Amino acid sequence: MSEFEFLREPSWQPRRGEDFEVQWRLVPTFEQTRMSASRGLELLPKELPASSALGPFQGLLEKCLSLDSHTEDQIRVIYWTVALENAFEATGWAKNIPWFRMATYGFADPEAEGDAFGVIAYLAPSLQELKSRDIPDRLDVSGESFPIILRQAEWHLHVPNIHPVLGTSACWARSQRRLLSDKPAILTAKHVVGERPVGSSVPLNRGHGTLLDLAPEGIDAALVEVPRSQWPASTHPLTWQRFVAQWTDVDVYGTSSRFSTKITEVSSGRGTLDPSIPLRIFLATPGQSGDSGALVLDSAGRGVGLYMGSVMTPANVQEGFCQHLGQVAESLSVDLLLDP
Repeated sequence: MSEFEFLREPSWQPRRGEDFEVQWRLVPTFEQTRMSASRGLELLPKELPASSALGPFQGLLEKCLSLDSHTEDQIRVIYWTVALENAFEATGWAKNIPWFRMATYGFADPEAEGDAFGVIAYLAPSLQELKSRDIPDRLDVSGESFPIILRQAEWHLHVPNIHPVLGTSACWARSQRRLLSDKPAILTAKHVVGERPVGSSVPLNRGHGTLLDLAPEGIDAALVEVPRSQWPASTHPLTWQRFVAQWTDVDVYGTSSRFSTKITEVSSGRGTLDPSIPLRIFLATPGQSGDSGALVLDSAGRGVGLYMGSVMTPANVQEGFCQHLGQVAESLSVDLLLDP
């Protein structure tokens, strides 16, 4: 990982007794979250869904999963995620859900929503009561029945209330674009650098960088050029997963906190990394302000996501969410690198 962190803007001054240096803050372990009460992968059918439930995506699944070294449990949850997404989209029910924002596929809050694996439809917060669902509460897929959970939630990007924000660099990066390929850079979340135009100065904990490139709309990632003197003597490629399985153990390497947790939900793109469909991955444990841009790795050291922020439900439960890392690499046309 790179060693750069984003600092508060120079005009900001610490209050009396406040340390300017970043202090790590404790976050709950997975065992301390409500999701630890979930039965996890035991909630899924033991068998894979029928081929008809996977549709034209079966070939892509078989090809990609054979290359990505997933476990049998991970393959099972990925297959059921694709089958659920196919079935939910085919119903067209999302058009009838008031305040609908997005659908994810994964594990429900066992205390507030019931211990289940299914479709989670995120709704915008509203002062009005949702008096009628207008859609069924179950979805039948390949001989199995799954719940459709309506979840109102507030979304928070994990940044301080100053600009430019404190954030985290995920890793070193080299653009594949011809005019940018010779410039040493770090990868971070787009919202960390704010509304700056490309070419703007970005304050770092070691001097200043230059905003080099921005991912397409909806993809929360940016490249910041750093002084060549800071580039490590050697690097090695950071690999990433196209298909990300729920209940995978991951580590989040933030500036404000570093912690281990599990993936609870994904907004499945059925293997596509096209930037027109932003992919989000949800974590049982949220990070802290300043963790935006942090690298999320699985237990094998493969890239999973770029941490963004947290979601708060009416039950006062927080979960973290991140940008799919493979989609970042593809949309920015960038090679991701780590120190040896």
